[in-house]
Amino acid sequence: MNLLIARSNFHSYSETFIDEQIKQLAPSEVLYEGWLPSRTYSGKSTYPFPLSLLIVRGTLRNLFPVFFKKIYQHFLIKFLRTNQIDAFLANYGPLGANIYEACIAANIPYSIVFLGFDANEKKTLTQYHDAYKAMLPQAQAVIVVAQSMRENLEAIAGPLNNLHFIPCGVDTAKFKPAGPKSDAFTFISVARFAEKKGPIHSLRAFTKVFQQIPNARLLMVGDGPMWEEAKAYVSENHLENHVFFLGAKSQDEYLPLLQSAHVFIQHSIVTAAGDSEGTPVAILEAAACGLPTVSTRHAGIPDAVIEGETGILTDEHDIDPMAEACIYFAQNPSEALNMGAAARKHVSEKYDVVKLSQKIKSILK
Repeated sequence: MNLLIARSNFHSYSETFIDEQIKQLAPSEVLYEGWLPSRTYSGKSTYPFPLSLLIVRGTLRNLFPVFFKKIYQHFLIKFLRTNQIDAFLANYGPLGANIYEACIAANIPYSIVFLGFDANEKKTLTQYHDAYKAMLPQAQAVIVVAQSMRENLEAIAGPLNNLHFIPCGVDTAKFKPAGPKSDAFTFISVARFAEKKGPIHSLRAFTKVFQQIPNARLLMVGDGPMWEEAKAYVSENHLENHVFFLGAKSQDEYLPLLQSAHVFIQHSIVTAAGDSEGTPVAILEAAACGLPTVSTRHAGIPDAVIEGETGILTDEHDIDPMAEACIYFAQNPSEALNMGAAARKHVSEKYDVVKLSQKIKSILK
C-alpha cells in the first residue's frame, strides 16, 4: 500500500504519538506544514516553483484565501496522482477538512485521526462544522482516540458506521520499568503547561501533599503558555526545593525520569472553550514504566487508568481528593508498586502501539 500520512508539524515534542504512528505504519511519504500541508519528509513539495516558497504562498493565502485553497487542492491532486498514493491518513480534523476534497477528486480513500481539541473544542467544531459534515461520512475511516469524541462528531454528521475507537499507543518495549527508585518519594508530570493539562491544579494538590509528606518532590517535564504562572505559584508557596521545572524533553530524556519516579500525576480538565484531552500518551508511558497514575475522570483517561487497580481518579477541579490520593501512595509505597505493576500489565495488553498500529493498518487496506 502506497500510504501518505499528513501532520501539521515536522516534529513536536508533544506529538510523540504521531511520530510513533509514522514509525509503525511506515508510509511512502509524510506531508507536513500546517493545516494545508505541502512539504514532505523527503524534501519534496506539492507545489512547483515559485509556489514552493513559503513567502509566496503566505502572500497569496493572505490576499486571496478562497483562490489559494483552490490552488492548494489542484497541486495536491496532482501530487497524489503522480506519486500513485493508495491511501491518505490525516492527523487532526482541521487538516482532514482541507485535504478531503482533493482525495475525492483523485479517487483516493482518506481517513482522519481525531486527537483531542479537533473533536471537542467549541470554536473548532463551529469553524469546521460544514466541512466535518461533508467529510466524515465519506471517509474510509474516522478514528478517535477517546470514546467521548464520538458524540460531538456524530452530532454534526449523524451516525458514523466508519468511526473506530483506537487509542494512542505506547512502545512497551522501550517504556518499561528499570533501575532503582529515587530516595525521595517522587511524583512526576510530563505535559505541556496548557490549561487542559491542569498544571496549577496539580501544583495545588502537591502543596497539600508536601504539608504531610515533607520529603516528597514533584518533577514537571514540559513547557507552554502556563509555564510562568506555574513558576510564580511555586515561588509564592515556597516550594522551590520540592518542585522542579525541567522544561521540554525528548522521550529518551524523560524516560529515566519516569523509571525512577513513584507516581504519575496530571489533573486534566475541560477548558472554558470546551477543549479537552484525547488519551494522554504520557499516562500510558508512565504506566508502561510501572507507575500508578493519579488523574481525573476526563476524556480517555478512565479507559487508560482502571480506578483502584492501576491508579486513582478524581473529579475535575477536585483538589483535595487528588492530594489525598497522592498522600495515600506516599504513605503506602508498596501499594504504589503493586498498582504500578497492574498498570504495566493493563497497558501492555490494551495500549501496545504495535498491536494498535495493526488495527489501523487493517482499516486502511
